This record gives sequence, C-alpha cells and structure tokens, in this order.
Amino acid sequence: MKAKKQMTRTEEFEMVLDEIPFFVKATSFQTYTRETQYRVSVNGSPVYIFGWHPVQKRITAIDGGSAASKIPPRVAEAIGDQLYNRMAA
Repeated sequence: MKAKKQMTRTEEFEMVLDEIPFFVKATSFQTYTRETQYRVSVNGSPVYIFGWHPVQKRITAIDGGSAASKIPPRVAEAIGDQLYNRMAA
C-alpha cells in the first residue's frame, strides 16, 4: 500500500502589535488524527505548535511546554487570527 504524501503549506507574514513588528513563519501539518496544526516561528524563535483549541474555539499556541508560555497572550491571539484567516479558511 502506498502512503499518502502529507501536504504542507508555509506562510510568512508580518504584523505589528503595540508598535512592535513581528515576522511570523507558519507551516501547516497534519497529526496522526488528521488534525491540522501549525509549526510557528516568531522573529526567528524556536518553533511553537499552534492548533485548534476546542474550549476557546480558536487557533492558539497549544504545546504545553515552556516555549508556549513565553508568547504574550495578545501575540498568540493575533497569530492565531492570522492563521485562521490565511490558512484554515
């Protein structure tokens, strides 16, 4: 049986929040449960994992590690909104 090739898509975008510029690079991928998640780097940072949060009903940083806690909530929210508008729609 031939394995299906996993489709990925990378988006790069800039945004300004509170007069601070952010350069975001996001690559979509599918988990083994077929859920779409995103590897996100902000200003060249290590990768954060973003995905759909069922309680918040939005795309947000979902990895439980210390890296996700370093993203200010307003920045994570703005990135999630951009991901939803650019890639998930």
